[in-house]
Amino acid sequence: MTKKRRKPSPKSPTPKAKPARRDRFLWLGAILALTFVVYFPTLDNGFTNWDDTHYVTANPLLAHPGARGVLTTPLLGNYHPLTMWSLSLNYRLSGIEPGSYHLLNLLLHVANTALVFFFVWMLSGGRRWTSVVTSLFFGIHPMHVESVAWIAERKDVLFAFFYLIGLITYLRYLERRRLPWLGFTLLVFILSAASKPAAVVFPLTLLAIDLYRRRPLRLDLLVEKISFFAVSLAAGLLTLKAQISAEAIVDLWNPFERVLIASKGTLLYVGKLFVPVHLSALYPYPAAEGKGLGAEFYVAFALLAILLPAIVYLNRRNRPVLLGLAFFFINIVLVLQLLTVGGAVIAERYTYLPYIGLFFALAWCLDDRPGAAPSRFPWRYLVAASFLLLLPLSVYQTWTRCDVWKDSDSLWSDTIRKFPNAARAWNFKGVTLAEQARYDSAYVYFDRAIEVMPNYSQALNNRAAMRIRRGDPAGALADVSRAIALNSTYRDAYENRAITYSMLGEREKSIADNRRALELEPRNPGNPQMSADIGDVLQQLGRHGEAIPAYDQAIRGVPDNDPRLGSYYLSRSGAWSALGDRGRALADAQEAARRGTPVDSLYLKGLGG
Repeated sequence: MTKKRRKPSPKSPTPKAKPARRDRFLWLGAILALTFVVYFPTLDNGFTNWDDTHYVTANPLLAHPGARGVLTTPLLGNYHPLTMWSLSLNYRLSGIEPGSYHLLNLLLHVANTALVFFFVWMLSGGRRWTSVVTSLFFGIHPMHVESVAWIAERKDVLFAFFYLIGLITYLRYLERRRLPWLGFTLLVFILSAASKPAAVVFPLTLLAIDLYRRRPLRLDLLVEKISFFAVSLAAGLLTLKAQISAEAIVDLWNPFERVLIASKGTLLYVGKLFVPVHLSALYPYPAAEGKGLGAEFYVAFALLAILLPAIVYLNRRNRPVLLGLAFFFINIVLVLQLLTVGGAVIAERYTYLPYIGLFFALAWCLDDRPGAAPSRFPWRYLVAASFLLLLPLSVYQTWTRCDVWKDSDSLWSDTIRKFPNAARAWNFKGVTLAEQARYDSAYVYFDRAIEVMPNYSQALNNRAAMRIRRGDPAGALADVSRAIALNSTYRDAYENRAITYSMLGEREKSIADNRRALELEPRNPGNPQMSADIGDVLQQLGRHGEAIPAYDQAIRGVPDNDPRLGSYYLSRSGAWSALGDRGRALADAQEAARRGTPVDSLYLKGLGG
């Protein structure tokens, strides 16, 4: 009588299960270590004058991140309260020392790289090389340096963190069909949208995954996504309102020209995935270089019109490739300049999530066994060779690009070398030189920016500031008035024109421009000094009673330990004295003295002190 073999318990792991699990985590550990190493130079970097000023060094919200202020104050046309809270955390830890900001950016990027690995592993059913290659190049590709090394792009790494968690929890929901997983996916999607508005396409990504998983496109599938689309709509409307208020949406091109720009942008994004060279912080529009759309835009349109349908048709039964393409286009379509925002054809930071789709589509064939899927062309070997060549190039380029982002000087010098007619780069380099008190050199750079783009309001305002320093109020007035004509909500231009009018003795116009600047940006950290300046001009005009509220506003606008407070109290004391109120004048003078501001003893004695 033969003995029956015991069937292995379904719960018992196969002999290869534990080694496979160990190998998976060894690969992941190596990828994360390499990612951290190639981005290590960022930890010594400083701030740049490209938006870091607005986000950190001159942002009053970081010091006092009240819920109302953070939730109701968009920044530079973006609504991202969670990003602002994360930056305020860094501010509490290190003030305006850049080290902690860069470290958190890097840690988030390393975490995102791990999340990409787990997402692709789950999505692909545990295909090792698909997961390894996609996460490896997400981690080290030089097109992602801008998102990590630029402190103002905290929003990129933060929104991607929650976005990727949402994709993983959604896959878990599809496996187990338990509503708590779908609810958690919705929660992290809200957090992603609160970090960067680019997350609004998340529901479309979920639908792409549904189709990849062959879920029937029925009504219940769409009902399942209603709450996600509602969040997208709300986030989109808030962002559109912020963009309009910041005048970030510009009407430079007709609809067909926008399609041409989007076509060239798409080819550039794909091309730089394979050959990441000639990288730059800016890729200016032809208009910014004084030219129209060249022949290359029409060629790009023709190529894309031929290649994209051909690729889709040839891969019509290859669901991984179709999903990869869908993932790429869903996550990049909003920044292809079909709606013109900003001043560049492409931006490297826009590839942060979309490249996952292209890496996934390309890497899928690496797990196919030779001969398993006969083909007339050895795609597997071609893709493997391409990635092997891309690996050392990515490591080198990422390391060196981290150094480019070290400070404003190196960043804009590099950009000007790549694009000598990039007006914005000349302007930012001029700002850098002005910050170093090299005013004559700064003037030359602002002049060059205006030569390239005559209607560049920021460069006009900055050149006006240099003319003020040169004692040329007439020239400054011409520049700054032109800047205001181009942008009627340009707060800094009104401030510079107020200074110019004061130099020319036109005090009433100076007061009016200062007040307009205060209206435009009520939370600007320069407002207290501007209020005090208004008070000083009113005093010169003998309108002492009107000067008092201006000084009151200056005193209320700064914290109690601000060294400027003493001078504000002393100025208000002078206004009270001129009005004959010696008691209040004495109290303010004594408060000024208590705060360390020199006060003439004869003045105090005359007030009865």
